[in-house]
Amino acid sequence: MDIDIPESTTKDDNKLLFRDYSLDDSLYSRQRYVLGDFAMSKLTKEGDVFLCGLGGVGVEIAKNIILAGIKSLTLYDQTLTSDYDLSTQFYLDHSSIGKNRAQCSLDKLSNLNPYVKVKCAAEQQQHSLLDLLQSDQSFLLQFKCIILTETNLETQLKMNEFCRNNNIYFIVADVYGLNGWVFNDFGLDFKVYDKNGEDNKQVFISHISNEQQAIITTMDNHMHQFEDGDTVTFKEVFGMTEINNSTHKVTVLNPFSFKIPFDTTNYSKYERGGIVSQVKSIDILNFKPLNESIKSPDILLFDDTKNPYQIHLARETLYLFKENNGDQLPREHDENDFNKFISLAETINTKTKWVDEIDKELFKRISFTSKGKICPITSVIGAFAAQEVMKSLTGKFTPLLQWIYIDCNELISVDSKSDNSNTRGSTLNNNRLKSQLICLGKENCELLENSKIFMIGSGAIGCEMLKNYALLGIACGDLGKITITDNDLIEKSNLNRQFLYRNTDINQPKSKTARKAILEMNDKIKIEANQDKIDVKSENIYNSEFYNPLDAVVMALDNVEARMYVDQRCVTFKKALLESGTLGTKGHVQTIIPFLTESYNSQKDPNEKQTPFCTLKSFPSNLDHCIQWSRDKFEKLFSINPLELDQFLQDPEYLDKLVKSQSSNKISTTKSLAKLMDVYPLDYKQCVSLARIKFEKLFNYNVLHLIKAYPLDLMTKEGIPFWTSPKRPPTPIVFNSQDPTHMAFITSYTNLLCNIFSIPIENDSQAVINYCQSTIIPPIKHKNKTIISDEKAAAPVETFSMEEFEKLYKALSETRKQFLANHTTASISLNPQQFEKDDDSNHHISFITATANLRARIYSIEESDRFKVKLIAGKIIPAIATTTSVVSGLASLELLKVLLYMKKNTPSSTSRKLEDLDQFKNYYLNLSIPFFSQSNPGEALSTKVSSSFSFTLWDNWEINKPSMTVEEFIQHFEVNFKLNVTGIYHNVSMLFLSALPSHMKRRSLELKSLLHLEDDDTSSFVDLFVSFQEENGDEVNSPTIRFYL
Repeated sequence: MDIDIPESTTKDDNKLLFRDYSLDDSLYSRQRYVLGDFAMSKLTKEGDVFLCGLGGVGVEIAKNIILAGIKSLTLYDQTLTSDYDLSTQFYLDHSSIGKNRAQCSLDKLSNLNPYVKVKCAAEQQQHSLLDLLQSDQSFLLQFKCIILTETNLETQLKMNEFCRNNNIYFIVADVYGLNGWVFNDFGLDFKVYDKNGEDNKQVFISHISNEQQAIITTMDNHMHQFEDGDTVTFKEVFGMTEINNSTHKVTVLNPFSFKIPFDTTNYSKYERGGIVSQVKSIDILNFKPLNESIKSPDILLFDDTKNPYQIHLARETLYLFKENNGDQLPREHDENDFNKFISLAETINTKTKWVDEIDKELFKRISFTSKGKICPITSVIGAFAAQEVMKSLTGKFTPLLQWIYIDCNELISVDSKSDNSNTRGSTLNNNRLKSQLICLGKENCELLENSKIFMIGSGAIGCEMLKNYALLGIACGDLGKITITDNDLIEKSNLNRQFLYRNTDINQPKSKTARKAILEMNDKIKIEANQDKIDVKSENIYNSEFYNPLDAVVMALDNVEARMYVDQRCVTFKKALLESGTLGTKGHVQTIIPFLTESYNSQKDPNEKQTPFCTLKSFPSNLDHCIQWSRDKFEKLFSINPLELDQFLQDPEYLDKLVKSQSSNKISTTKSLAKLMDVYPLDYKQCVSLARIKFEKLFNYNVLHLIKAYPLDLMTKEGIPFWTSPKRPPTPIVFNSQDPTHMAFITSYTNLLCNIFSIPIENDSQAVINYCQSTIIPPIKHKNKTIISDEKAAAPVETFSMEEFEKLYKALSETRKQFLANHTTASISLNPQQFEKDDDSNHHISFITATANLRARIYSIEESDRFKVKLIAGKIIPAIATTTSVVSGLASLELLKVLLYMKKNTPSSTSRKLEDLDQFKNYYLNLSIPFFSQSNPGEALSTKVSSSFSFTLWDNWEINKPSMTVEEFIQHFEVNFKLNVTGIYHNVSMLFLSALPSHMKRRSLELKSLLHLEDDDTSSFVDLFVSFQEENGDEVNSPTIRFYL
């Protein structure tokens, strides 16, 4: 495989900035932020796909590309459903056996996305693919991409040749046993328009050297984050103006400097300013055909501890075995067939030299299980292949070059027996597990059936995990149970990746709808669906009685705070935890095992960098600053202020409560209430006038105040212009009713006021212009207020005297009385706006977009459309179904390991074996590059108490004497551990502190009496933090103290 990046890289802004307004944003919004509109448009208008094989891999591919919104999908399958299919094909059931797999799956696949045309090639299915290549090539020529699953090698080779000759993208994806693979061939000169989907990097310049290869240095503490070979362009450079608008390739020197192959020796000296920005370039890729690539494969590493060439050899051996044995795979756990299999492998390897020595134990596992499948592997392979389909159709992201092998052969011992003949007394016979039994064996499958799992969240990852539970047979036994909880309701934007839900489910509870969908896949599964939010308030439900029987907890959450809480509960109750998440094409899985691994809270992400107050207030340097400022304006103008006014008018005691409150904004609140009553609008025209006056204040007067405080020619004490990067000199905006952005602000501001004050909206643009022109604009009043320019300075804290507040209090009380006298209670109807990003009719994003762009215009910052503004203002997490499916497949694979481990072991501090860590994995992946990384989970760190004792976060010292006094508690540690108790704490409460004389009388009290537990608290214990000193006075670390009640 060759990569050709032309010297003259091509910037293709039109493709990357393209907007397709025909897309259903309410459905595709999260995916649009992953792919962009150019790629989405290519998918929906040109994405005609042919898929051969509707087994477990095929249906996973189909599901994901239909959700993505391709134009059409044609299904081809000559295979009739057998009970082997049911372990991995979630749209087939026992009633499908003996019927065509594609026909049985058609309706359910069609219902995934009303915009995608899904059909079966019913006529063509009467003929083999080899026959079609001979007799009906015109049928195949209509497709942009052809995907083969469950086909023989001859068919793959001939179809690949046909595809290369006709510029059709070609993909093979298959799973045999616990092994899966994907192969790509996108032909010659394949164009990648955006190799990774990342935003272009941009950084401020502090210096450019005059030399043959110019060295560029970035501003202090601003790392450029460029990589060798990146293409960049320059703008707004003072002094060395010749470099502006030029484009160059980067060679990185260090995080703060790089060089370019550009001679600046004779250019003007650099003075100040300048921004260097990354430019997307087109990469040209050339793929090898299948016959050549088999001989000399380029393989993407999935697990760097394994040799993928072993699986490559096994793949070829399986195809040859089938060819030699009537299209049959090796029989499960059959020694004779294994001997034939290994003999063929040795013959192939003698010619190819793919491996130095064949791993015979591995090949035995492959031979024994090749007729089986498990859904975690088909989920990963199918979703990965689906992402490659999208790459082929769009040129978005870097394709697989050209092979990947994914396996989990370590799950099974070569001594295991499938033994699926004697399953009476189990639900296995009535379930979907025939293929899985081949891979895992009866004992393991029965352990899974009787597992108890708690899953929090039934969104995108939750839906995929539930599908995998149903296929794996988890909780189908008499002792098994899955409990799910999610307090969210289904929205249309969920349907693009939460595949259990349909349009008819919108506004229904996610958990209960997901339960219903999963029972249709597997009616044996025992599942309880709740709508509780998991936090401290629900601990009376999810208490020790609930947690103790569990085998594992699965998090399918989308926020860090909830993850941290669930992790803490799992540590408390010593429960295994599977944590996973996605961000666009990136994903991760973390496996947490009691007494073995660290927990989720053991590693903390660095705090998100906060934008300085002065930057947002007066000195924005990029569009994000402008959007954040606009979002804050929305919150203040349309949510906080109306809410305060509504409370003030409805509650006569509001001001008294304000006096007693901890609010630091008492003065500003009272002043804003007075202003709001003074300008309370009664009709549409008054709303327009208020919008017009606000425009003048925000975009003209405030800018004039800033320039008065910091003139454009101001110099610092160091003799440098004050308005130097990253500070951008502002220009006031003069209102122009012919400017669409000006009028967008007026209209959205007006409509929001109408929504708040229950005023009918007039849809007459000329009337709005007339109202603006007739509005009397108050003259500017220059303020003496200091404008902060120090980036390290915090937002100013309001200071006032009670005398000042009391004066305002009296005036405002009188104003309220007069206002209520002039307005009937019925006419006072305020509707404070709660920000909602996904409702385009509510004017929220329209206001923020117009406001942010006007703010950007003041500072000569590039403006943006509502699409990008919505992403940033709404803090939208870009998402796509393929990443979710891959992550959920890997998480399910780890869950299998966890359940089987926890069922066969009882982890404790005494049974802890660090070598057990080797069987578990954490994953990080990025499908856009593509890239996989895996590692063993981090070990639970041990803290030493003394030479003979240490503990981890999983350990507790336990005391089971509810009537124990504080004195007895203290004596317990003095006698048994020779430790002096200096403090006892529960959550944030201090129960006892030896240094406080007033606490001495507590020594005689029962410790339980100091806890002040709620009457409805059903906890059987509390975890106490106790501080200790040794006899020599040294502080001692200790585990939590579990005190049973």
